Amino acid sequence: MTDLTALADEYYDYALGLSPLMLMWDGRIEHLAEWDDVSVEGRAAAHERLLGYALAAEAIDPGEDLQALALRDTIVSHARSAALHLAWEPELMHLNPRMGAWETVLSFVDAFPLRTAAHGEAYLTKLRHLPRFLDDLLDVAEDAADQGRVAVERHLRDTAASAEDYLRSAREGSDRMIAQAPPSDLDEASRDSWVRERDRVVAEDVHAGVARFADRLRALAERGLPDDKPGLVHLPGGEAVYRDRMWSHLQLDLTPQEVHDLGLAQVARLEDEYRAIAGPLLGTDDIAEIYARLRDDDALRYSSAEDIVRDAEAALARAEEASPAWFATMPRSRCLGHATDFGAMAYYSAPVLATGKEGDFYFKTSDPHAWATYELEAIAYHEAIPGHHLQFALHAENASLHVVQRELFSTAYAEGWGLYTERLADEMGLYTSELARVGMLSADSLRACRLVVDTGIHALGWSREEAIEYCLAHSPLDRHHIEQEVDRYIGLPGQALAYMVGRLEILAIREEAQRRPGFDIRAFHTAVLGYGAVPLTTLRRLVLG
Repeated sequence: MTDLTALADEYYDYALGLSPLMLMWDGRIEHLAEWDDVSVEGRAAAHERLLGYALAAEAIDPGEDLQALALRDTIVSHARSAALHLAWEPELMHLNPRMGAWETVLSFVDAFPLRTAAHGEAYLTKLRHLPRFLDDLLDVAEDAADQGRVAVERHLRDTAASAEDYLRSAREGSDRMIAQAPPSDLDEASRDSWVRERDRVVAEDVHAGVARFADRLRALAERGLPDDKPGLVHLPGGEAVYRDRMWSHLQLDLTPQEVHDLGLAQVARLEDEYRAIAGPLLGTDDIAEIYARLRDDDALRYSSAEDIVRDAEAALARAEEASPAWFATMPRSRCLGHATDFGAMAYYSAPVLATGKEGDFYFKTSDPHAWATYELEAIAYHEAIPGHHLQFALHAENASLHVVQRELFSTAYAEGWGLYTERLADEMGLYTSELARVGMLSADSLRACRLVVDTGIHALGWSREEAIEYCLAHSPLDRHHIEQEVDRYIGLPGQALAYMVGRLEILAIREEAQRRPGFDIRAFHTAVLGYGAVPLTTLRRLVLG
């Protein structure tokens, strides 16, 4: 395994530095001073090198060693996925207002555990270079628009509005870019000096760069795609790019039509569950009425951020107490809940053992009414425990895994596990009421609709409004939430397919394992989480033999 380990070491070092933007999610201090190279030349070089790593790993025979098999296949799948991700990313995906580059910066700019003077200088360099990174994004986007490849007008305007909102808040005394704490090892005088320089860089450099970014986005929006043609299918070469992005997230050979049909079947199956669980609560078995009442009843909406925090923390505590009966090993790292005003409605950031950072579950509380009270528990179980926290924390703490397996990402494996645990939480008895179990169905509806809508937009030519209307007709989600979701699918093609496809594959593996004598759920979960972020085809081999 010597050659494979050496290749894995080299690949990890390269892959880690490929996107400093993504390192912000976990507050990683490696490559802290850097930003992504979004240039055409930089991405072409990265594409060639990534495919080289994949070919080198494929040439290595792991023999009967399961850990070697897992490591080899992780390198191959991650490298190929990362190479496919590079196409059209700066001009389309990075300008997505929901999970694009600007929202990532806003969400995580203050999340770094700075300790030394060197950390502090690297962070200041990052701030100094932020305007150049934003300029680079727009340079690529403007050139791509000249070739007929441009993001949706609405997205460009929304991202510009977010940048302008930031500048407005900064003028009013609330500046996200000066929220980062100074390095902890500095003495008081040095800390004061660092804070002054941070504030100066933001005021003199960052504000001007963000204003320029917003202005250029608004100008580019004049050339943006209309809402009735938001998908990749409407761009030259877009059908092939969509197939590539599907594979990069699923690592399964499925066509858009196959995924679309799978979604239709899942939506139909869920209707029977709504009638069985929500029907008695609401006194009706009419599916349209069930969806409408769950969507429109203000009594089923949160009215305060404090209530969201209370319920999220209670869900975490229940899950933490119950999990040892279902998992042979629990992580040492804690999972901490955090209210936030930025980013997606809920998301998770993994622990980093080197810095002592714990796992973090974020939930957005800036608009409490956007949350249905029945939604929160399922989302907490998905993002935190027994979902992503058990997955990523156990990977991080498993010394038998190579760092490639512990830290690199497979969308279908990661999000498939998260969605799997929403149903597992029901088996564990974690939902506090039948209404909370309806929230489990609502979460399933979202992921099933994604299969229909994502493929509908990017392969079948659906308009934004067609996608919204489909979700309204086949889920209890409110229109505002659905609009945000549909805009996410437009801006991140293929990513949303991974949740349901991944969950169904993990369930299929479990169902086969359960047919064998001596099945034990804790042993099954140990096997699923025991090899790191492997592709699902490899997971089947590892668990079932």
